Order: sequence, then structure tokens, then C-alpha cells
Amino acid sequence: TRRRAAAGEGARPVNGGFIVSGVATCPVGGLTVRTFADDGVHRFASKGKRTRAVELVIHETVTRSVDATIAVLKKRGLGVHLVMDADGSLTQHGDLATDILWHASQHNGASFGVEVVNPYYPSYLKPGLPWNRIIKAPWAHKGEYVLPTPAQAEAVAALVRWATSDPTPGIAVPRVWPGLRDGRFVLGPVDAAAKAPLPGVLAHHYFGHADGALLVFYAWLRIEVGLGPDAAFEEAVKRSTGVRRADVRDLLPTHAVA
Repeated sequence: TRRRAAAGEGARPVNGGFIVSGVATCPVGGLTVRTFADDGVHRFASKGKRTRAVELVIHETVTRSVDATIAVLKKRGLGVHLVMDADGSLTQHGDLATDILWHASQHNGASFGVEVVNPYYPSYLKPGLPWNRIIKAPWAHKGEYVLPTPAQAEAVAALVRWATSDPTPGIAVPRVWPGLRDGRFVLGPVDAAAKAPLPGVLAHHYFGHADGALLVFYAWLRIEVGLGPDAAFEEAVKRSTGVRRADVRDLLPTHAVA
């Protein structure tokens, strides 16, 4: 499912694939991708070297554009592998397997991360933006949360599906959901995430700021429960509103409580 390109800095994606271990992958279903091999896409400097990533960390930006996100990360001396725009398209800013970027505290060495552009706070919204829904969320900072766009949620699910299933050397993220415990999906901190590595699909909120949890929950509903995009989005919204943990016992296989 991948194509060999010239290894190293010159590796280029074919029709929107990722760069992994210096190799340009084939396109990933459901995703539009530009990489640091393309003109105008910044590459963050790696803070070290490794041979594979075993965690995928989902973030949200508290910004309103990809450019603003990159500017904030540069200013703070941080970096991330992927940034997702409002339409679900991705720009890649580091090799997913070999680059260690500062985006996830104690999980940096084991993970690659995606920042999903989202104003997050209702006060950051303004007319004409693609984000237009707000929910009451006790797990969110300040108790209210601007929902990502449905296109972003679906692109996150596609990224998770690829990272946990497509055989790509350098990516070894298991389809494990640390947020799922005792028939409920945690939307806040997860005790096990206090230490690294914790292989699987993680929201930044599991161990850091209050972001990413609803998107991971949506990906689980799409991939594990098998709901369609519209149904999964509304189910994620409904079950995440007004609670700190989303009850999913009715969605689990009979007699199975994770």
C-alpha cells in the first residue's frame, strides 16, 4: 500500500500521501494531504530521532487558520506533524515516523500528532467561520465547546483508520482506545496516560490541555461501532453534552465492557 520514493528530504507524496521514514506513501482514502516536500509547507525541526511511532495524539488548536496555528507553534518553540484545516485537509510538517516534535509532553518520543484547527472557545467565533455549533461540556475548559466541523471529524476518523490498519513501516499505532473504560468514553484525563508510552489513539486531554477528546470519541463511533458520518457526529455530540464521560454501554458487544 505504499510506493518507494527517493529516501530522505527529497521524498515526495503521490497524489496526497504522507512521508513516513523518508518514504512517500500512496494516497490515504478520505484524506487530502500536502507535505513539507511541497512548496510553502513548513517543516518543524526534529528534537531527536526514532524509528517508529506507536501513539497518535489528537489536538485542537484554539486558532482559526492553519497559518495562525503554525505561527503560534513557532513562537512557542513547539511543533506538530500534521495540521488539519476546517475542510479536513491536512498539511504535514514532520516525518510521521522519524521526527520527534514537541506537541505532547511526555508522549513526544512515542507519538505523531495532528492539530485540528478549531477556535474552541465561543468567544473566538466570528461571522463567516465554518464552526457554528456550541455545546455545554463540563469536560471542556470554561464549560463550553465549539464543535469541530463534520469534515474535520471524518478526516480524523480516516487518519485513525489508516494509522491503525495500513501496514506502513514506521507506524505501529495499535487500534487501542485508552479513553474507553467500564462502558464509558472518558472525555477528560486518563490516569494511564500520565506515563508514556501508551500505545494507541489518544486525545491531548487525556494527559494535557482539554482538547481532542470528542474527536477521538467520534473516530471510535465510526470505526468500532460502524455508524455513518452524520449519525456518528450527532451521537458524539449528544453523548458528550452535559457529562464528563460518555455512556456507551448500549453500543458495546453483548457481555463486553472495555
